Amino acid sequence: MKHLTNITFHTATNNWYAPLSEFWEKHSSIVSAEIVDKTSSAGDWSGYIIQKVGKHKVIAIGFSQYNNYPRDGFTLLTCDHPFYVGEYEEKNLTENVRNCWLQFDC
Repeated sequence: MKHLTNITFHTATNNWYAPLSEFWEKHSSIVSAEIVDKTSSAGDWSGYIIQKVGKHKVIAIGFSQYNNYPRDGFTLLTCDHPFYVGEYEEKNLTENVRNCWLQFDC
């Protein structure tokens, strides 16, 4: 399974949540995602995706999105490398990933 690292994804939709939701729809290996920083009123946000790789492994990859104003839409960028590797059935997976995210810098 190809890691969803170092990807640039464009959407013409003018909706803050569109970049992540459209990216998720396009990649069935994403099992979860969270927008962590929503402090920008323009939709310049960041967060992470959790991607299943293989039968039992997951990785977490940071992303950022920015508003393409004055053009339509947004651009979503994934980081160059995962910041977390774990087991798919791991107890407290989301909590473990979130705790690692707090220490991660793309």
